[in-house]
Amino acid sequence: MNLLFATHNPNKVREFKEILHGIAEVEQLNEEYPEIQADTSEEVALESVKKLAEKYKKTIVVEDSGLFIDALKGFPGVYSSPIHKQIGLPGILKLMEGVDKRGAAYKSAVGYCEPGKLPLVFSGEEKGTIATSIRGTHGFGHDPIFIPEHETQTYGELADGSTKKQFRRRALDKLLKQLRGS
Repeated sequence: MNLLFATHNPNKVREFKEILHGIAEVEQLNEEYPEIQADTSEEVALESVKKLAEKYKKTIVVEDSGLFIDALKGFPGVYSSPIHKQIGLPGILKLMEGVDKRGAAYKSAVGYCEPGKLPLVFSGEEKGTIATSIRGTHGFGHDPIFIPEHETQTYGELADGSTKKQFRRRALDKLLKQLRGS
């Protein structure tokens, strides 16, 4: 099976390839496409993948993910990427100063669409907490401040963090189950 993955993020491509190794060949579509402003990653992924499948007349996969912080009412959420570019990890930690309850979740929505068919979306989530400082150099995005449940280290501190991450894997597992008809 071949999947054309629309993303600019080479780290996501690497992660998809690791997760889907031996199951699907992942090819990157590294082109601009408009993303709608929406309240959920699922809405963004559905709309994006539908438009891309229509445009390219190929089976397309997109992934919209974000960091949803409980104390910030889900912020940065679907705006994680632009917020990361604007204020970075130091800015997010500044927003969390003095906050004791640091629960958060990484959420992923994988959109899948074959040309001429209705788009599908598959969600994955992983709970954790926000660290009080930037820790580690591994991973990407918010990994140096996200401590997954049952861990004491951030994904940034874990050399094998990309293989331990569960939120994208959970979404992709649902997609694969659908594709296999099980």
